[in-house]
This record gives sequence, C-alpha cells and structure tokens, in this order.
Amino acid sequence: MTNTLRFIPIVVLAWLAPVGAQQANNEEFARRQYESGLSFMQNRRFADGVKDLQAVADSFPESTVADNALLQIAEYQIDIAHDLDATQKAIDRLLKDFANSDSAPMAHVISGRLALTRGRTPADIDSAMASFERVSRLFPGTEGVAAAGFFAGETLRTVRRVDEALDRYRRVRVEYPRSIWAARAAMGAGYCLVQQGNAANALQEIQWVRQQFPGTSVAAEALNLNTILYRLYVRAPQQPPYTFSGKLIGDIRANYSDVIGLHVEPDGRLMLGHKSGVAVFDEKGAVAATIAAQEPSAFYVDANNRVVVARGSNLIVDKAGTQNLFVTERDGKVRYIEKIPAVLPRARGERLVSDYDEKAVIKVDAEGKVVGPFAQVAAIRMTINSVDDVAMLDKDTKSVFVSDRDSKALGKLANKGTGYEFGEPVDIAYDFFDQLYVLDRGKGTVFVFSPKGNKLITSLAIPEKNPGSFSKANAFSLDRAGRLYIFDERAKRIQVYQ
Repeated sequence: MTNTLRFIPIVVLAWLAPVGAQQANNEEFARRQYESGLSFMQNRRFADGVKDLQAVADSFPESTVADNALLQIAEYQIDIAHDLDATQKAIDRLLKDFANSDSAPMAHVISGRLALTRGRTPADIDSAMASFERVSRLFPGTEGVAAAGFFAGETLRTVRRVDEALDRYRRVRVEYPRSIWAARAAMGAGYCLVQQGNAANALQEIQWVRQQFPGTSVAAEALNLNTILYRLYVRAPQQPPYTFSGKLIGDIRANYSDVIGLHVEPDGRLMLGHKSGVAVFDEKGAVAATIAAQEPSAFYVDANNRVVVARGSNLIVDKAGTQNLFVTERDGKVRYIEKIPAVLPRARGERLVSDYDEKAVIKVDAEGKVVGPFAQVAAIRMTINSVDDVAMLDKDTKSVFVSDRDSKALGKLANKGTGYEFGEPVDIAYDFFDQLYVLDRGKGTVFVFSPKGNKLITSLAIPEKNPGSFSKANAFSLDRAGRLYIFDERAKRIQVYQ
C-alpha cells in the first residue's frame, strides 16, 4: 500500500510535465497569433486580421488573449464593417465565456452602442443606457466605466437630450481626468455647449484637451474644433471669418468641367467629381488617383472606402460592380431613376438617393433595392450631421429642408431670412458642431448658420476682382478644421480658405 502511494505521484508528475509544457506553448502561440491579427488590422488588412483573431478565439479559448481577440473582432464589426449581427455574435460569446475578464466592460459598452445603432426608439435608448450603467455596477473603477460614461453622453446627445448629455460628459472628465475618454467627453461637452448657444465655454472645454493631452491625436482634433469656434465666434464679425490662403489645388491644364461635387476625407484626401470621373488629391494637393467615369451626376465614398459614382440610373462602385436603380410603380411598370444629382450614404450600406424627376428623395438598401420614400424634395445636394439629421438643398425653392434619420421633418432654411437672401445656392455641408454652411453661387458667398438653422452666424464673400473670389463656384467641402475648399469654374481649380 505504501509503495503504491509513493508510486502515484511519480506517474502524475510524469503526466503533468508535458501537459504544462503544452499549455505554455499554446499560450505563447495564441499571443503570437493575436499580435499578428492586431498588426493586420492596423495595416487595414481586415480580412487577414479577423482570420487570425477568430483563430485565437476558436482554437485557444483557454488562453489569456481569447477574450481580447473577441473584443477586437466586435470593435471591427461595429466600427468598420458595420455588421451588427457579427458584432452581436462576438459580444454574446465574450459575455458568456469571459464574463469576468478585462474585456467584459468594453463588451457591455459595445452592447449599448449596438442598441443605439439599431434604432432610436425609447426602448432602444433605454437598452443602450442600461448596458452603459451595467459597467459601473459590475466593474467599478475600471477604464470601461469612463468609456461607458462617454457613450452614455453620446447616446443622450444623439436624441437631443443635450443638458443630460453635458452632465454625463462632465462627470467623465471629473472622475477620470487622465483617461482618453475624458478628452473625448470634453469635446462632446463642447458640442453640447454650442447647441446651447455658449461657444465661449465650449472653447474653454475643448482647450482643456489640448492642455492635458499634448502631442496626442485628440489634442490635434481639439485644435481643429477650437479653430472652428474661434473663426466663427471670436474672429467674426470684427474680421472676416475666412481669408483666401493663396493655395490652389489642381492643374489648370486639366480643365475640370461640369463639376458635380467635392469631398474631403478624414485623412486629408480631397476628391473632385467632374465630367470625366473623380480626381483624388493627396493632402499636399497632388493627384493621387483618377477614377474614370463619363459624365457622372454624383459621387460618394462608401463604408469600405470605395468611390461610388452615379451615372444614368446606375450606381457604379469602383472596381466592384454596378447597381441599377429603378422603382416599381403601382401598376407594376418599372421606372428607371434617370437623373440622380445627389446620393448620401448612411449606416449599414443604406443610401438616400435624389430622384430628381419625381422631386423626391428615396431610400435604397445595400443591395440597390428601393425601400421607400424619404422626403418630397427636389434635392441637388444632401449632407448629414452627427445626429443623422439630413439637410437637402431644394433647387426649385432655393431652400434647405432638414429631416431626422427617420424622415420626420425638422425644419426649413428659407431662401430669405434675417441678414441673408440666397441667389443661387448650389451646395451645403455640416461641420462638427452641426452648423450648416451654404454655398451661394449667385451671391458669391458662403453663409454659415447656427446648429438649429434659424440664425445666420457669419458669411464669407470676396469681391469679384480680388484673389480668391468665387462668383462661379459650384461645389465646396469642409475639412476637420472647418477650412473651406471651393471649386470655381473661372479659376478652374480648387481654392482653399482658412
């Protein structure tokens, strides 16, 4: 009996040694594959990145990085792929298998974001807020609480509960002053203060980010936002809000004609749609790419960073395919949408398309199927703000109509009001603070209106014979610092104002 007892530990040790070594090897390999996935994701090779991360979650569920892999997948699916079902799948598994892991707080945050993305009903908002509140109850003192507080503010801001949103943002800043979420919350607070008509305090709130997070990307973004506020609320009206920088983008020999739009990407790339396609300029103003398309009527950039042009009744995706747009009438006949002067991308691949002949804006899903009507407006340009309100420039009435994401009419910027009168408005855009900019070719002027669209803040006009005048303008865009890029037919180039 004694000999047997002495013999058992030797056998057990002999068995445990290779098992322990195998577990260590699995952990090391899981970490290497996880790091490989992160590297692919950082270099925008998303398919390879997701493949590696999924392999970690599936093949090494006992490793210390399995929960992190699922979180990375969920963040990719909601922020880049916009696949809500795939996001939900990753989050459900994470919260089931790793409920007490260091990734669980952010999993609850993403769960709340999912609820908000799916809808804006009171039930959706309650569900989102419950997920955020769950983080502070289950994981007090963690970084996830700061993130949850920020997104709670975002949720309330999105449904126009601005006072409550401001309170949430400020709580994050006070309780987690060194967190990156505090920096983002301070910028959210600045947005709320502008909505309340308090731009001076918004400047101070956002300046705090620059002081506390110097040299970071959020500090650079804060500088952009304060540049907008300084330009519109401090510099004006004592001085013109903008001056012509002297910078011209595009070779005059290119002879761009029939320009259909301008678009500035977050990375600084500038896109000009014209008679022969879309010219893409890098942040230094050099031509980086050309997308050929004969006589397009509109263009946009989709969620996969692809340029899509409207031509005839087609939406043509660069190097990917074509969708033909048509409407089935009540009598069963098919009517092709022949004239499309504006297309606006929205979440999950849905687009708003201007059906100009019918003086209507319609909803089109990711597969190109017409879902239904959105607004009865002869829109020649459309733009969307941070809370998904849609502004539509009506050519016939020379007015701007605004609807919420569900097509409920919110208001109208008439062609004439206090301090302004439109001559020939040709383009519109929102900035970060949801202030609306209107380019008026007839007046050679850019008008800037308050977030609610009921007050003229300032305007820019340059006498016709002076450098930088734009009396023949037909398209413009804003970058993240609110700089203006205006294409003028007489200059035949893009002119920059700052």
